[in-house]
Formats: sequence, structure tokens, C-alpha cells
Amino acid sequence: MDRWLLISNCNTYGLARSLQLQGNSFHLDCIDVWHFKKNMQDYENEIPTYDRVIINPEVRLTSYDFRSLKNVNEIPNVEFDAYHPDFCFVGVDGVRLYKPLAACHSMIVLAAFQAGRSPEKTRKLFRREIYEQCGFFTRWELARDRLISSFSVMGMDLSNAFRRWARGECFMHGLGHPKARPIFDIARIFLKNHVAQTNVTDLVPSDTIVDGACLPVYPEIGETIGVRGSYAFKLPGEYKLISLERFIEMSFEVYQAYNPSEILVEPGFRSRFDRVKQVISEAEA
Repeated sequence: MDRWLLISNCNTYGLARSLQLQGNSFHLDCIDVWHFKKNMQDYENEIPTYDRVIINPEVRLTSYDFRSLKNVNEIPNVEFDAYHPDFCFVGVDGVRLYKPLAACHSMIVLAAFQAGRSPEKTRKLFRREIYEQCGFFTRWELARDRLISSFSVMGMDLSNAFRRWARGECFMHGLGHPKARPIFDIARIFLKNHVAQTNVTDLVPSDTIVDGACLPVYPEIGETIGVRGSYAFKLPGEYKLISLERFIEMSFEVYQAYNPSEILVEPGFRSRFDRVKQVISEAEA
């Protein structure tokens, strides 16, 4: 029996279980990228002994040279922001801020903080008019096409699967955190490309990502794209929901430890954040 190794990100264990459920022709070991980075020397000699190594693209950023391996495949990140267009990643001195909601921060909240608004006035900015001016209602097609394209270059066609995911409910917990069904379907598509026979089953493994932070789809955005919306934020590491008001307060508590100009949005979000900042600076609240 072939031996496979999976090295991925937050989706590692959900993806590994989905692969195992749907394939009988291999034994699969898995490690997440953070454990791999800390213990790379322990795996350095063992990795070449696997018949297939499956990695997330960010694993290539480690010092291990995967180019020397004969049978390496990539399964990309599931990145889709149309449900959560207000969110971004930020840092200070190149280090991400992981509070209050893991790595996810509201552009509106950060822009309001940097503009000197109070939490109370910031809350009033969460309304349809602001979302429309910020471009939050126009993300769907762009996010869909980018997601499908990122898998297409790896030989994986998500078109039909995406149509199923998009019917009736949000299929993402956050910007790069899919729910269990998309992970399961991606495993199925991968296996159909690489093994002769797969198991036909609808037993979807438990959703491991829900243990972390989960972002709400704002009601106005949900109404536009046909899913249920709310302003209930799930905290990481505990099964507890907080309100939008509390999320704003907690975000301000984090930001107040820094000079506002020190808090920088990561490059991939900066052009959109600049638009949000302009909208917030001109908005009445």
C-alpha cells in the first residue's frame, strides 16, 4: 500500500480525514505546517520515503526543498472573501495581531479607530450605505473566479462543487477557513485525479475549523447573496458568541496598545482598506 504525507494549514486534519474516508489504496500521515516548521529535522530524512507528498502552497515557504521530491502535489488554500468583505489581516512591525478574533480584523473598526472615532460612533458605521460605498456588495464574482482559478492551475476543477456550496448557506467560516463540506469535496476531486477508485460516501468528517474564530455574514450582505446573516462573532478556542458592540470594544482594547499609525493592513488588503478609510472619513456617524 502506498504511503502518503499531507502537510497543510488549518485545514490539515479535516482534509486528511476526508482523504482517508474516500480512498482505500494508501496510508496517509499528516502534520500541520506549524508543527512541521518546529520539527523539520525530524521529518527531513523521512519525507523522501513517501510515495506521494501533498502540500499547501505556503509549505514551500519553509526551508525544506520540495523540488527534490519526485511526487509532490499541491492543494491550494480555499480563500473566499465575498461573505466577509470587511475583514483583513493586520500587524505591527511585521507581526500579525491575533486578538480579539484570531488574525481577522474589521476594516471598518480599524479605520474608525485610526480616525479617532469612539466605539459607539463606530457601531453606527455598520449599515448598508457604508457597505455599498466600501464595495462590499461586489465581491462575489471576483472571489469565485479567483478561487476556481487557483485550483484550476493545479488540475482541479471546482466549478460544479462551487455551485453546490453556494446554494442556501455560507460555506466559509472566514477568509481562508472553509466549512467541512468544501474540504470533503476538494479531497474527492483530488483523489479522482490521482487514484483509480474512490469510495462513494457522504460521510463528511467533523468540522475542525469551527473550534477557531468564526466570522458572521453581516445581515445586509447575507440578504444580497441569499444567506442568513447576523452580527454574532464566535471567539477562538471557546464556544461563545459575542455581539458586534463587544467585538468593537475588544478591537479597540487591542489597538489602544499601539500608535494608530503603527497598525498596518497586510499588502493584499491595502487598496481595499484605503477605500474603506476614505468612506469612513467622509461618513456621518
